[in-house]
Amino acid sequence: MESILRRIADQIVDKCLRIRSGDMVTINAWHHMVELAEEIAFKCYSVGAVPLITLMTDNLWYKLMSNVDPANLSKTPAHVLRMLEGETVCINIHGPETPPSLRNLRPENLEALRQAYEPIGKREKELGIRIADIFLGKVTPQRAEIYGLDYEWWKRMIMNSLTTDYERIKEIGEKIGSILERGHTIDIIADGTNLTAQIHGREVYIDDGIIDEVDIEKGRNSTMLPTGKLEIAPLEESAEGVVSFNLPIFSLGKRIEELIWKFQNGKLVEFSSKRGIEVFKRIYESMSGDKDMIGRIIIGLNPEIKPHGIFDSLIQGSVSIGIGFNEDLGGRNKGSSYFFGTIFRPTVKIDGKTIIKNGEFVI
Repeated sequence: MESILRRIADQIVDKCLRIRSGDMVTINAWHHMVELAEEIAFKCYSVGAVPLITLMTDNLWYKLMSNVDPANLSKTPAHVLRMLEGETVCINIHGPETPPSLRNLRPENLEALRQAYEPIGKREKELGIRIADIFLGKVTPQRAEIYGLDYEWWKRMIMNSLTTDYERIKEIGEKIGSILERGHTIDIIADGTNLTAQIHGREVYIDDGIIDEVDIEKGRNSTMLPTGKLEIAPLEESAEGVVSFNLPIFSLGKRIEELIWKFQNGKLVEFSSKRGIEVFKRIYESMSGDKDMIGRIIIGLNPEIKPHGIFDSLIQGSVSIGIGFNEDLGGRNKGSSYFFGTIFRPTVKIDGKTIIKNGEFVI
């Protein structure tokens, strides 16, 4: 395990964030990800950077999410805000180890904490701090058991996706992205899915795992790992048709299976699922703002991600459709969050020209 964690740390430090001598690095870790945090910190010191590790635990997290007044969670930590003035890189190794359930998570507490840290995210962007959100901490035996996944297979697959060739992902993403940025209409077709939307005038956002000078100049100072996707915000009132997600969605310790959405004038007007509809309803009711409008289209680019798991939107050739907040993509939807599902092996056409056929790129 130590060698693969070291390879992941090398990838994060050398290639993804390009950490160099003099960088001041904050590593926010969870208790079950301390070994990875140690490897990243060691690598930082090796190149002349100075790391600082902070720690969160499942026990504290769930107490905060269920037993604390939201008013107390909504206070922005001023000391963290001031610390940003000396920070150049921030690495967030996400958790928790055990996924939340409908019983131990109060949406209002989560929203209060999000609001508290919103000024921090804004200031990080202003300062150009390079940020990586590492999601290996969500690949745990506890989650695998709850979601019915083979943990060893899942972990091995995600490890491979973290050490894949991000330069190759960047190359493919730029080719697909250039077609989308020149296009007007996107059609997404699969078994049970037939959706049309307009994308003209909207910018494509590529997350290739590498934050370089061009990204920073454009204000794109963050990445998620594993990664490999491009996103675009369609014109909000343009989506027409039906989307049938043929991959399960894992959330709140449950599986949502065969979720179906119907759009009219960009608005979600009907939804149903074979299993887990109460989970989607709980999430949907907790969302605010333009939650019923189409928000984003995601095309996966990572060749190492396989179905199914909690990173299915990264599967090469897959398409994900999201509703809700999309101002991060230059869209007009306001709100606290967004929600999406994934279509495996779709066919995608831009202005009538096929760019993905049954999940395979054909450009």
